[in-house]
Amino acid sequence: MAGLRPIVNNEQLAVLRVLVDRRRSLGDEHTRKMSQVHHLLLELIPGGAKKALSAAQAKALLATVRPRDLAGKTRRRVAAELITDLERIYQRKKALNKELTALVEATGTTLMTLHGIGPSGAARDQPRPGQGAGGTRPATRRTAKARRSGWDPIRSRSPQLWTARTALVGLRRRSLYDHFAA
Repeated sequence: MAGLRPIVNNEQLAVLRVLVDRRRSLGDEHTRKMSQVHHLLLELIPGGAKKALSAAQAKALLATVRPRDLAGKTRRRVAAELITDLERIYQRKKALNKELTALVEATGTTLMTLHGIGPSGAARDQPRPGQGAGGTRPATRRTAKARRSGWDPIRSRSPQLWTARTALVGLRRRSLYDHFAA
C-alpha cells in the first residue's frame, strides 16, 4: 500500500481546524478593514485610490493628505488606526501561515506542492477519520466533473434521469483540490 496518505489523528486534525478557522477569520477581518480604509481614502483623496491596496500603500497615500476641516481630520485619524490594525493582521497571518505550514508538513501531505494551494487550504483538506486515504467518497467520472463545475448531481428514481442541485461550498472547495491533484 505504498503511496497512500496516512490518516491524521483526531488531536492533530482538531488543531489544524482551529488554526484554519482563525486564519479564515483573519482574512475576513482584513477584507473588512481594507474596505473601510478604501472608503475613507475615497472621501479624503480627490479621485480616490486604486482598488487593490496594501497597508503600506494606503499609509503612503494617507501621508499625503492634510485635511483642514474636523470631519476630514477625523477620517484621517480613523484611517490611520485601521491601517495600524491591518499591519497587525499581516503579522498575525504571517505567523499563522508559518505554524500551519509546519503542521501540514508534519502530516506528510504533498498538497502544498500543487499550484494555488497554500498552508490553509492544505490544512483544511486533511482527511477526516473514517474517510480513507482519498478524503472523499468515490465518484464516477460524471459526478466528479459535475462537482468540479459547482453542481452536485443526485440520482432520481430512474438511473437514466439525473437532476442537479447546487453543491455545498465545502464540496466545491474539495473538488477544486481534487481537480488540481488530477
